[in-house]
Amino acid sequence: METEQLAIFSETMERIGVRTRAEVHREGYWHETFHCWFVQRQADRRSILFQQRAAQKKDYPNQLDITAAGHLLAHETPRDGVREIQEELGLELAFDDLVSAGILPDPFLRPGFLDREFCHLFFYLLSIPITDLVLQREEVACIVRVELEDFERLLRQQVSEISAPVYLTDSADPQTIITRNFQREDFCPHTDQYYETLLKFAYQLLS
Repeated sequence: METEQLAIFSETMERIGVRTRAEVHREGYWHETFHCWFVQRQADRRSILFQQRAAQKKDYPNQLDITAAGHLLAHETPRDGVREIQEELGLELAFDDLVSAGILPDPFLRPGFLDREFCHLFFYLLSIPITDLVLQREEVACIVRVELEDFERLLRQQVSEISAPVYLTDSADPQTIITRNFQREDFCPHTDQYYETLLKFAYQLLS
């Protein structure tokens, strides 16, 4: 995976070359990613689905993040990103099933890991039960359904903890549903702009 070839960009999103994934994160080059957030409406409840990253993931293990996401290789376009949905969630979708929310810069900067992403942001309104998803266990530990209003209150520091149902399911295991509590530090550290955009589009889709 560290040898994957990624296109790199200037701050104004002009393509300037190709580097390995390892080089991109070591040197902090801007690059492209595919992010797809699943949202759901059940009666008067509006929810967004987070995946919990698997414990063995190199970066941000066990934290809650985008429903399905991945890096775009140097030869790929956002249309190719739908493969992440099938790989991680076992759901085959067409690119036209998704709702685009544009491109959003989202840097993750920490010592030894400089991740400057141009995120191609998409949404999908999930109509099937979450328990129909088949999770890629190497990548996804579980799916967490968080009510939008709860997540907004957590982001705005109006509450310090929220509870949400957690779905542990795949084709080989019986369905398991538990409720767990989550704090702000359980979520991946996207920028404030990223999360504000996420809330805005999720509310629009579910209104």
